[in-house]
Amino acid sequence: MLKVQNLTLYQEQTAVLSGLNVTFAPGEFWAIIGANGVGKSTLLQTLAGIHPDYHGEIRIDDHLLQDLDPLSRARRMGLLFQEQEASLAVSVREAVGMGRYPWRSSKAQDQTITSAALERCLITHLAERSILKLSGGERRKVEIATCLAQQSRYLLLDEPLNHLDLVYRHHILKEFESLSQEHAVVMVCHDLEAVRNHCSHVLMLFGNDCYLSGTSATMLTAENKQRLFNESSREL
Repeated sequence: MLKVQNLTLYQEQTAVLSGLNVTFAPGEFWAIIGANGVGKSTLLQTLAGIHPDYHGEIRIDDHLLQDLDPLSRARRMGLLFQEQEASLAVSVREAVGMGRYPWRSSKAQDQTITSAALERCLITHLAERSILKLSGGERRKVEIATCLAQQSRYLLLDEPLNHLDLVYRHHILKEFESLSQEHAVVMVCHDLEAVRNHCSHVLMLFGNDCYLSGTSATMLTAENKQRLFNESSREL
């Protein structure tokens, strides 16, 4: 399990989220929802071990986050950033294969897993194309496939639906659902309909020390959604 206890997150010495207690377990598909600036992306980056400015405790399968070296963390957790810039002139297959780096497995095994990730994300036809020649939506599919090739037990996805068309969104959400049968999938998302249709659990962030968590059925009530809408309206 990925267990968070009394977690406070800071951005430039200012607390953006306080007193969070939540557990993400394999077999669950979580959505993190909330207004801009409440700490959703910061939370994912903290769980992945790349945002060190926090107080509290994070445990991954009974290991303290700070006790794990970067490779050990990467074998346990895969992180999809909200936005990623393509900078290397490599093929799609090579880019997806980079997800295998933490495992140091055989070349044959890496190739098999990479091909499976390409197929799962419906981008096998792009395998030999340079990532610098892709559209925004195609690059997003490659980024997702790279996370899947990493085969981490905990998949942390920051707005994975960015740049994707409606048909592909439905496909990839079904894939995330399937993955969550054996893995824990945690997704930042602003599409409440997608959350309702696909996610088993929801973490609602309202700002600072205000949050709610539980099953989608208990969280996505009219009252909670109105509260979420009111908090978001304050950002306008």
